Amino acid sequence: MSGLNRIIISIVLVILGLTGSAMGWPWNQDMVDQPSLKPQERPLSPPPNTVPVQGKAPQMNRLEAAEKLRNPVPPTPESLERGKRLFAIYCALCHGKDARGNGPVAKKFVPPPNLTLELFKQRTDGYLYGTITNGGALMPSQAENLSPTERWDVVNYLRSLQGP
Repeated sequence: MSGLNRIIISIVLVILGLTGSAMGWPWNQDMVDQPSLKPQERPLSPPPNTVPVQGKAPQMNRLEAAEKLRNPVPPTPESLERGKRLFAIYCALCHGKDARGNGPVAKKFVPPPNLTLELFKQRTDGYLYGTITNGGALMPSQAENLSPTERWDVVNYLRSLQGP
């Protein structure tokens, strides 16, 4: 191999090497390097005192819900009927049809509380809504099963079972 061929091959290798190293420079448009969330990375929390424009409402536990939330759904006959139907589907298995903690599942596990007791009458609607949304000690969350309005309907129905 002559000296000229070696020079040409060396120049080609240098050019290829520079091209490869240039791919990592800031003007690289590779889709892997973009300002998006990576797998297993948590999204940033919204700034305090902001209201979401889209998506889910901000998460709050039942104590926060007790203080901040007021029932926007009036206890109309339609709301009570929807609440009764939804309670029978999602709640009565554990809490019983009358919300006294005597459902068929309660016989096999730790019975849920009697929701007609004075303690629960004194709780705010927001507390009940927060418990339905987030669940309790043994109670699963119903946030995926019930829309916010449906949860308020269940709260209205519970209030009707509790009496005056």
